[in-house]
Amino acid sequence: MSLPIDLFNVFAQFGREHRISLRDPKALEVFIAHVSDAIATAVARDTLLHGQRTQNMFEALVVSLGNYKVLKTEDAGRIHPNQGFRVPDFRIILNDESQWLVEVKNIYDQEPFRQTTKFTRSYIAELQAYASAMRCPLKLGLYWARWRLWTLVTPEALIADGDKLSIDMMTAMRVSEMAAVGDLTIGTKPPLKLRFVADHDKPRQLTDTNEARFTIAGVKLYCGETEILDSIEKKIAWIFMQFGEWELSGPEPVMSGNDLEAVQFEWNPIEQTNVGFEMIGTLSRMFSGYYALQTLGDTGVIQTEAELTPNWFVPLVKSESTGDALPLWRFILRPNPERA
Repeated sequence: MSLPIDLFNVFAQFGREHRISLRDPKALEVFIAHVSDAIATAVARDTLLHGQRTQNMFEALVVSLGNYKVLKTEDAGRIHPNQGFRVPDFRIILNDESQWLVEVKNIYDQEPFRQTTKFTRSYIAELQAYASAMRCPLKLGLYWARWRLWTLVTPEALIADGDKLSIDMMTAMRVSEMAAVGDLTIGTKPPLKLRFVADHDKPRQLTDTNEARFTIAGVKLYCGETEILDSIEKKIAWIFMQFGEWELSGPEPVMSGNDLEAVQFEWNPIEQTNVGFEMIGTLSRMFSGYYALQTLGDTGVIQTEAELTPNWFVPLVKSESTGDALPLWRFILRPNPERA
C-alpha cells in the first residue's frame, strides 16, 4: 500500500519540529501517539466538524452539478510569506473559463429568522490580499445550515457592522451567484407518486377486518396520472421524492372494488401557487439533503464527507427534452446587486 504524500509530509514536518530522525524506530510510535491525541481533540470540537463537513459538501456539490473544468483545494500546503495572506478553500475554473477563489463558511442560528453572519475586517482583508496576488476574484460560499441553503457572494456584498463586516441570509440570496456553478430552481407537475403494485396472481382481497395481505409485483412512478417509464426521468423523479420540498403523504391503498391494486405514496407542494407546475426546490438544497443523509446522525456530525457523485444532476440540468412524462421547468436565478 502506497503512503499518501500529504501524510508523509506531515510525518516529515513532525520529525523536523521534534528534532527526531525519520529513521529512528521510535519516530513512528511518537508520531502516532501525537496524531491520536490531536484527532481525539478535533473530533470533540463540533465547530470544527461542522466547518469541515460544510467545506467538503461544497466541493461535492460543485462536482455533482458538473459546471466546471477544474476544482482544486487551494489551501493545501504552505504559503510564503505566511503573514498578511489567508488562502481560500477552493479554486474553481468554470466551463466559461472564468476563475474564482472560494472561501466556504458554515452559518447556523437556531432562530430561523435571525440568520446573519459577521466577519472580522482582517479576515476578509487577508483573503482579498491572496486573491489580488493571484489576480483572481474572491467569492464567499455561505451555507445557511438552519435552512440547508447555499449562497455564493462577493465580499463587496458585505456591509459595515461596527468593527466587522456582515451579511444576512435574505441579502445573500438576492446577490447569490450559485447559478454560475450550475445551480437551478426546478419546477414540475404535481403530484409525484410512488406506487407498489399488487400481484394479481396472489391473494389481495380486503378481509372483513379491513386487512389485505398482498405480494408486490412491481414499483411504478407517476407524475400526475402519467406513468414515468424513461430511465433518466425515473432517476430525476426519485431525486425529487427523496430531497425535494414537497410534502409526503401515505401510504394510501388504491382499490378496485374489494381488491387491492396498489399501495401509494404521494408528494404534493405545501401550497399551490401556479397553474400546471409547482416549484420543488433548488438543486443545491436537494443536494444538502442528500449530504445530510450521508453525514449527520442523532449525535450530530458522524462523517465530514460523503462519497462524491460526479455529474449527479447533469441528466436533469442538461437534458434538452422537457420530459414526456415528467415535465420540467428550469429557472436560473441571477444576482441582483441593487440594494432593495
